[in-house]
Amino acid sequence: MKDEKGLNLNIKVLVVDDYKERRKELGVILSSITTKIYEADNGASGVMAAEEFKPDIIFMDIKMPSMNGITACKKIMEKNPVPVIFLTAGVGDIKDYDKYMEELKGSGAFSYIMKPARKSEILAQTIIAIENFKRLQDIKKENETLKQYIEDRKLIDKAKNMLMEKESITEREAHGRLQRLSMNSGRPLGDIARAIILTSSK
Repeated sequence: MKDEKGLNLNIKVLVVDDYKERRKELGVILSSITTKIYEADNGASGVMAAEEFKPDIIFMDIKMPSMNGITACKKIMEKNPVPVIFLTAGVGDIKDYDKYMEELKGSGAFSYIMKPARKSEILAQTIIAIENFKRLQDIKKENETLKQYIEDRKLIDKAKNMLMEKESITEREAHGRLQRLSMNSGRPLGDIARAIILTSSK
């Protein structure tokens, strides 16, 4: 992916705003980095568009009919996580500012930009959001892999202990038994351990 001075980031962008003029304005700015720009005119249609087009990033207005941007963002993050940047006209007229900010944080959005947004800010936020979101997803995947590894190790140890007790064999022999079963069946050690534990529990 090139920087904002490059020609094309080859990304899919979804712009969600109930004002056609603002969608066009943002589209013109984004057209300097990509030709894959989709539009939605309210939160509900934005949720459907996100599911259909699978964008790499979403620019979302907050105050919209049918469904506001905060609710739409939450629904999108539940189904197809993607970096979302809110576009807001300002917070000066917000009665409960603290509650409003908590809602923004709880939506799962990456950040927000005050309107009218400068071209340089929009392009910079686009690059930063996509790269940071990818990094966060990679970390999440690594954490899930580590968690699964730890859970599998516990199951393997439990299965080994069951084999050692049931068949009066050493830990090394029990581990070798599990490895052979894994190789012969083409299944991971964790799956073999689960099967042995389930069988022994019946």
